[in-house]
Amino acid sequence: MRKLHYSIVIISLILSSCSEYARVVKNDDYKRKFELGVKLYNQENYLKSITLLEQVYQRMPKSKEGEESYYNLGIANFKLTDFYTAQYYLGSFGDKFPNSIKREETSFLYALCAVKNSPKSSLDQTETETALNELQLFIYKFPLSQKIDTCNYLMDQLRLKLQMKDFDALKIYDKTENYKAAIVTSETFLKDFPRSNNRENVWVILLKNSYHLSKHSVEDKKKERIDKTMERYSKFVLEFPNSEHAKELKDLIGSLY
Repeated sequence: MRKLHYSIVIISLILSSCSEYARVVKNDDYKRKFELGVKLYNQENYLKSITLLEQVYQRMPKSKEGEESYYNLGIANFKLTDFYTAQYYLGSFGDKFPNSIKREETSFLYALCAVKNSPKSSLDQTETETALNELQLFIYKFPLSQKIDTCNYLMDQLRLKLQMKDFDALKIYDKTENYKAAIVTSETFLKDFPRSNNRENVWVILLKNSYHLSKHSVEDKKKERIDKTMERYSKFVLEFPNSEHAKELKDLIGSLY
């Protein structure tokens, strides 16, 4: 009986809470809407808090309550992992409230939303490029922020993702014997990622594809391509004089003559 009594009490409290929420949503008491919206936000009941706080902001956008509501709307959507909606609120917060002490925080979270929207390396990386730009913009706007180290770390991770995307594409060109595409992609990779751990492997792919392109060239292009292959090989030797691929590449490219 005691357990049944407790269950009835709990159900009554839940129903009472739900009915109160419904009444506040429908009435015109915006002070109460704000109080309950913040209470629900602090309880991490973000969906219900969003409904109330949106009403508060629409009614009093320039007020202190409007500012807090708009901020909480951005954070609530971020917590719900709705990063595109969160970006809408966080990205426009600084324009709507230029004197707010929360501008730096919302700007960082706006950039972090872009990071969260970045897909795995096998997919299109437009969102990753956007995330890099947003993090760089944050650093430019807040050069003394304590978030700078975090931004630099995130940027390194995003660049690694771009690097893996390009390296995977390069391996496909190499495997399918698309010599020209492999050469162009290799040279772009070496330019874009000068500190990559895959740099030596990319050089090897570049030189092997340069060799094959030279070998299969028509006569009027062969000499030019052989010379270019030798030029690339010379650069490789300078950068990796002790490479385990040195003898293999020397024998391969030497066979062109």
